[in-house]
Amino acid sequence: MILPIITAICLCALVAGKFLTAASLQSMRKRAAEIDTDLRKARGLAKAAEKANGVAGRGINTKARKMKSLEKQIEKHRKELSDLKK
Repeated sequence: MILPIITAICLCALVAGKFLTAASLQSMRKRAAEIDTDLRKARGLAKAAEKANGVAGRGINTKARKMKSLEKQIEKHRKELSDLKK
């Protein structure tokens, strides 16, 4: 008489444990998916910032090169102007 009651209690405990384990695993998987999404988003932002930094650096170099070229042209045109005034 006691054995079936003990068996039923063990069976209920087993089902409850399995349910709690499954729920815990599901919440961990959901959290892992959220973390993975956040990680991908952060990597994307970092890559975009790195790309923007590179573009800005190239822009600065291009402007410096153009400025140097124009300064050389100014000197050249001043010499030419002084030759024409003579």
